[in-house]
Amino acid sequence: MKETLTQVKVVYGQTLVELGDRNKDIFVVEADLMKASGSKPFKDKYPDRHINVGIAEQNLVGVAAGIASTGRIPYACTMANFIAKRACDQVAMSVAYNNFNVKLIGCYAGLTQEKNGGTHISIIDMAIMRGVPNMKVIAPSDCNEFAQAVIAISEDHGPTYLRMPKLLKKNIFGSSYKFEIGKAYQFGKGSDVTIVSTGITSSIALDSLKRLKSEGINARVLHLPTLKPIDSESIVKCAKETGAIITIEDHSVFGGLGGLVSEIVTTEYPVSTYKLGLDDSFGLTASLDFQLNYFGLTVENIIKNAIKILKVKKL
Repeated sequence: MKETLTQVKVVYGQTLVELGDRNKDIFVVEADLMKASGSKPFKDKYPDRHINVGIAEQNLVGVAAGIASTGRIPYACTMANFIAKRACDQVAMSVAYNNFNVKLIGCYAGLTQEKNGGTHISIIDMAIMRGVPNMKVIAPSDCNEFAQAVIAISEDHGPTYLRMPKLLKKNIFGSSYKFEIGKAYQFGKGSDVTIVSTGITSSIALDSLKRLKSEGINARVLHLPTLKPIDSESIVKCAKETGAIITIEDHSVFGGLGGLVSEIVTTEYPVSTYKLGLDDSFGLTASLDFQLNYFGLTVENIIKNAIKILKVKKL
């Protein structure tokens, strides 16, 4: 993560304005976090379509549901930990139960919450949201993919949870990359092990490929920007072709990416699966780099576990 990271709020604000220019039905609802989320440019340009409900996350979701009931498309944003937990009942009952077209944006997601504190770090938001009926769950890995996802969900009907880290690399997939809801993306053709990643950990997974090769391990990365609906076909294909999987995520391994992949392979094509993430732990009040190292979300730990999993594979 040594490469300079971009403040995602800048991308979010610019993309919202672009959407607002295109579509008069785009509304933005905030819980007094316009500067943190980056929606202030939209407020400045379209004040009649920007609503600040104050520090009231449950009301945020309820107001967004009301707006959606009139046929508009509200983007409701607050910190990921609050929208997934504090407003969980409203997310389920007001939005998902009615299958309303609300776009829930969880900002400062995962370990990127950093020094705002361990109590604020969202470690179970993806697990909660993917368990809610009708809800789509998306976790972009760079700024380009994030911008594409913000636009894509406006064109897709139904409730969506979009995980918005505070920081992301600008572009790790190249200029030709095209995001599609529900699609997985494979990088590399290694037959020894598949590294399955999402969100900020996809850049770590991609960085591991060359290092793994220097260790004599031919790996591939399966990047999953959409956790629901999940591209189970690609996961099973990689399980069959490599016979071993390592998942990596800045989220609890319980119910997150690791749990999701395990659910699929155990029923479709059982293979050894190692999960890298937060193992029954809260986040820390610390920098992103410190936490990535502390929780083992590193290239070095991928290599360590790849060596271990290949020994098991040979038994």
